[in-house]
Amino acid sequence: MIPVTPAPGSWRALLPGLRGRLEKECILIAADTSWRCVSSGILGGGINEKRFFVNRQVHKDYDDRQPQREMIAFLTGAFPDCPIDQTTALMTAAWVSQAAWMQNRCGDIGLSVVVTAGVSNACAAGVTPCWEGTPGTGTINIMAFLDHHLTDGALINAVQTITEAKSRVLRELRICCAQTGDWATGTGTDAVVVAARPGGEPLEYAGPTTRLGALLAVTAGAAVRQAVQAYLSATGRREPKAKEAKQTKERT
Repeated sequence: MIPVTPAPGSWRALLPGLRGRLEKECILIAADTSWRCVSSGILGGGINEKRFFVNRQVHKDYDDRQPQREMIAFLTGAFPDCPIDQTTALMTAAWVSQAAWMQNRCGDIGLSVVVTAGVSNACAAGVTPCWEGTPGTGTINIMAFLDHHLTDGALINAVQTITEAKSRVLRELRICCAQTGDWATGTGTDAVVVAARPGGEPLEYAGPTTRLGALLAVTAGAAVRQAVQAYLSATGRREPKAKEAKQTKERT
């Protein structure tokens, strides 16, 4: 596994035909041709073909009522050479300068993962109460790029594997839901992109025990760990102890 953080403002090769650039408040990944991807991004979400992948940093008090329209305006001004219909974009209040960039390879499968993280909005899926208002700040955004063709089902399978790896790492780092004290499984605003190079015989599975899935889980997990630890260090936050306190109370 190789950390590959690019110098600000400079392109860095991530995979054949794929390069990344770190801007002051944005991460831009560009492919030479359209890659098949699945995205939960605020812009360009769904399963489709994209060439440009953006993770944009916004202020922690960002509260635009039409974030998709505002994102389009931002991208049009910042990256006029990136057509909106070929772009998917995520949004975060986490510092993109502290993103974790990782490359890994096993045989003919290579991948690159980029993660930004904040955990002040950590939640436990199925336990944390529903909140209908504006969500708190704190987001884990994961972008994964695979140097191999995948079926659409395998793309979704890869999202599942990444999510499981993320939740495992959050537990190992003792991140808890502030509202309930349960182990966090993510944050209330997490987003993910998985993009795969087109061409060749597609892989049909990306579960955690496949060769691709295992490589993806290890790499994404390492990137999540680095990004969360950078966030905790920068903010002076301690790893929460709420879960331990809850368990002790239940035992007594």
